[in-house]
Amino acid sequence: MGVRYPSVVSTTVANALPANATETVICTVAAINPAVDFAQILLQWMAFIQAGTNCTGLLFKLRRGTTTGGTQLGFNWQQTVVAGNFALCSGVYVDTPGIVANEPYSLTCTQTAATGAGSLSDVCLAAFCL
Repeated sequence: MGVRYPSVVSTTVANALPANATETVICTVAAINPAVDFAQILLQWMAFIQAGTNCTGLLFKLRRGTTTGGTQLGFNWQQTVVAGNFALCSGVYVDTPGIVANEPYSLTCTQTAATGAGSLSDVCLAAFCL
């Protein structure tokens, strides 16, 4: 008897970055179904962003669910940037969601102090059941 370990991946931009410092979902993966209860989920993400006007930093969060209201995983990832410059940011986190099924994950971004929209050139979010 074998066990299949599921994975889900997305490279689709969910929403454009606004012209302010609002937390915005930038990528969401389809729901993952862990093969066993309390399985760990390895999350890997990458974002290539041109910072908007007056932006001084990019703040990334991983969340369970598909909205900014979902449970935040871990801490905030903060990257200092210069407005108008490109930044390549990435991270890894392990989540243990418990006894769940159909759990989607999202990556969000906030442009600190931004007064102009940033440009999201590329994004990737992957979730692997361990």
